[in-house]
Order: sequence, then structure tokens, then C-alpha cells
Amino acid sequence: MAHGTRPYHGGPSHDGRRCGMAQTDIELLRNLYDRYAVGDVAPLFEHLAPDVEWISCGRSPALAAFSGIFNGLDGVQRYFQGLTQEWTITKHEMRDIARDGDQVVTRNLVEAVSKVTGKPVAVTTEHRWVLQDGRIRRFEERCDDEAALEAACRPSEP
Repeated sequence: MAHGTRPYHGGPSHDGRRCGMAQTDIELLRNLYDRYAVGDVAPLFEHLAPDVEWISCGRSPALAAFSGIFNGLDGVQRYFQGLTQEWTITKHEMRDIARDGDQVVTRNLVEAVSKVTGKPVAVTTEHRWVLQDGRIRRFEERCDDEAALEAACRPSEP
């Protein structure tokens, strides 16, 4: 866990309100991840700030459809279009959520199948969220194994 990061385990009150706004942000993100895990991305868009900055991992040309910096609601829509064009997400599980200063950090297990090659991949991602007044202002995704994603995108040798 990063220095200064405190895991959230419910705390003494267990009611989702013990840490004020940061706690509300954690509960909001938990809910959004739960919805995303069953294929429902619409609630995420309801909580995006109009000028949201969305940064996705990946510098490889094989990941270009959903990598880079996407600005605003249209940009995030393009990100998800690129992602779903290239991959079928078979599992997206938030494993940990913690506050780190003004950010909320999640660590996630993602399993997917490339629509181009049919190859499966499992990676761990880290998401860093900045929220303000219940709106997502910034999102940054980091991936633990970009090489695995690239390999899943390459056709098998005959």
C-alpha cells in the first residue's frame, strides 16, 4: 500500500458516514464499482464532472483504442467505446479501497478476453479518483502488467 494510504474497513460506526465527504466518496465509488461489475456503466456517467479528466494506462499501440487522456463526457464515452470494441470484460472486482490525501485509490482484479484474438488476460489495476461535491473530477488508471495486455492482443503464431 502506498505511503500515507489508509485502508477503509468500515471503522467504528460501520454506517458509511464516519469520515465525512471522503467517506461519502468511498461509498459512492463502492456503489459505482458494484454496478460496473454487472455491466452497468450508466451510474458512472451520472457522477462525472462535465470537465472530467480520464487517464487510462497503456502506451502500447495495441492498447491505443482505450489509452491516453480523455477529456469531458464525450472523451469518457470514447474511452468506453474503445474498451468495449477491443475487450469483453469477464470479471471486474474491486479488491481494496483507501484514501490517499485528496484521492481515493482502488486496486482491482480485471479479467478480460480480447475480441480480436480470443485470448484471455488477468491484470491488476490501480485507479486513482479525485472527487468534488459527489462529482468525479479526475480518474487515472495504472496497470500492473501492460505486457500481458499486449500479448493478449497479438495473434498466435501458426
